[in-house]
Parts: sequence; C-alpha cells; structure tokens
Amino acid sequence: MVKRTLLSRKPAENSGLVAAASAMVILFVSVLVWRDYPELFRLLAAVPERVMDQQEYWRLFSALAVHSNWMHLFSNLPFVVFFSYLLYGYFGFGVYPLGVIVLSVVTNYLSLLTYSPEVHLVGASGMTHVMAGFWLAVYILVERSLPLKKRVMRSLGVALILLLPNAVQPRVSYRTHAIGLALGVIAAAVYFQRRKRWIRAAEVLEIEEDEDVSGPVVM
Repeated sequence: MVKRTLLSRKPAENSGLVAAASAMVILFVSVLVWRDYPELFRLLAAVPERVMDQQEYWRLFSALAVHSNWMHLFSNLPFVVFFSYLLYGYFGFGVYPLGVIVLSVVTNYLSLLTYSPEVHLVGASGMTHVMAGFWLAVYILVERSLPLKKRVMRSLGVALILLLPNAVQPRVSYRTHAIGLALGVIAAAVYFQRRKRWIRAAEVLEIEEDEDVSGPVVM
C-alpha cells in the first residue's frame, strides 16, 4: 500500500517567489499596456492576420500577459499564482514556467486558427487552463495514496469549482480554455510516462504483515 507520494512533501522552498514573480510580470505588462493603450495593446495582442500572414509569432507569447481591464486581470491572476506555486514546487522549471509557456503559445496558435483575421486574443486564461489540466491530471496519476475513484472525484470537483464559468460572456474565448485544458491533460500523461520511474521512486510503501507468522510453514 502506498503511504506517501511525491505530492505528500512540501513544494520547493522558492515556489512562493516564482508564483509572486509570475504575477508581477503579468501585472506589470497589463498596467503598461493600459498606460499606453491602444498602441501597445495592438502591438502585443495575438491577432490571426499578424501571426499567420506576417509571421509575428512572438505575439502568441506576449498576449499571455496582456489583459483588457482590471476585472479580466484579476479573473486570471489568482489561478496563475496558485498553479505556478504547485507546478514549479513539485515538478520544477521544466514544467513551469518552460513547459507551460510552450503549451500556452501552442494553445493561442490553435485558437487563432478558428477566429477571423481581425480578432485580438489576449489574457492568461489559456495558460491557466493548461496549468489546471496538467495539475488535475497529474494528481490522478501520481497520488496513489488515495483510491483511484477518490482521486478522480476530487479532480473533477476542483475542475467544476474553479473552471466552470458562472455565466457565458460573449467576449470570453471559451475555445481557448478548452484547448488549453486538453493540452494540459495530454502533457500530464506524456510527462508521467517519461518520468514514471522518478515519480514512483518518491513513494513510501506501508508493508502489511500477517498477524501470526510464528506457526509452521507447510510445503
């Protein structure tokens, strides 16, 4: 029986600093855009026409830190802090920020393929859904100290609470959310298979002994 897993220990010591730095970067860029709006907004936003036709691929990255207003920013910032703390804390730089940013850029690209040329895609919500998908899936795969059914129910419960919108808003890109979530889940499965030996090595097993082992052994 598995008593402890990789997720039973505390996150890495500097996880809080990484989470705070992530929030500060997004906050700084968003405020900078608002001060120089709309020129800087148009320069940093992911626009299908600019990305696909003029190969301005850097927009897929810069758009992650740009937000339209305070409400938009603070709908994403807590999730960035929460999931960056967990992902860096347990899985390191390769997962967050490196892997998450790559997947978030891919998410934005795939999303832009479905939009008209003049649409401006901004915000970290695609990234937060990548992070959520990765964390919830990897929790199910790693946390073997709990029964599989309980792990699945917990992950589904958290997903419904954190990710299900209270109301449909016309300016929110739900397709980007869905793409990010799917990529995060797929990435978690791939990561688990590649790092399975390391993940399992962190497990502590509880060995159940028979109550009476003093009697004769019959061959």
